[in-house]
Amino acid sequence: MKPQSYIGFHAIAAILSRARVSGTLYLCGTGKRQQQLQELARHARVGIEQVDRNRIERLGGPAARGAVLVGTLAGQPPHTLDQTLERLSTSHRQQAIVLLLDHITDPQNLGAVLRSADQFGVDCVVIPQRRAAPLSEAVMRASSGAAAVVPTVEVANLVRALEQLKDAGFWIYGADMAGRAVDSQRLDGRVALVLGNEAEGLSRLVREHCDVIVRIPTGGTLDSLNVSVSAGVFLYEITRQQQRFR
Repeated sequence: MKPQSYIGFHAIAAILSRARVSGTLYLCGTGKRQQQLQELARHARVGIEQVDRNRIERLGGPAARGAVLVGTLAGQPPHTLDQTLERLSTSHRQQAIVLLLDHITDPQNLGAVLRSADQFGVDCVVIPQRRAAPLSEAVMRASSGAAAVVPTVEVANLVRALEQLKDAGFWIYGADMAGRAVDSQRLDGRVALVLGNEAEGLSRLVREHCDVIVRIPTGGTLDSLNVSVSAGVFLYEITRQQQRFR
């Protein structure tokens, strides 16, 4: 795998503390944040090199500020949906959250969704292999490093993934403004939440495979929230009902 450059204090800190990475941390300066990253790099057994500002910009671009991590992420082993369902089965857990993204194309949105998925303990994020934003450096930055640690599965057929989840005891909830209020639903079991893309929402076949269509009750003049904001609100309600973080 080709080494990639990662910038941003939070993204680099998340990668060093939570993912398996091989490479070098390049630092410019000795401020508090650089010292924190240096300590994390030591624990992660990543090389550390002090360089000048010009080198930082060559490695990470003009947006880099004082630190660039260049390396490859081993992260977690490749995930498949079958492996995720097997893991949940052997754990005998009655509660689980799987988040499916129906062709989200904006890397900033995908990154923000993954950040919420990390914060709310989502067991797996499922994305299509085609016509969707790939897991890229831009997604890594937007997710503040969460893309390196959230179990993410790429599938050829999203509808087939929904069928697998139903067979595993999941109830499928699709997000759409025409649905029922999300807080009116029981979400304390195995929940699969599907979010549609930025322009068209849920595709027809995906919508037809949902058990319930849900919405976030709002009172604004615009027709919907941004998909990444919606993800955070939906996931909060699910985890609230499942009493995960009390």
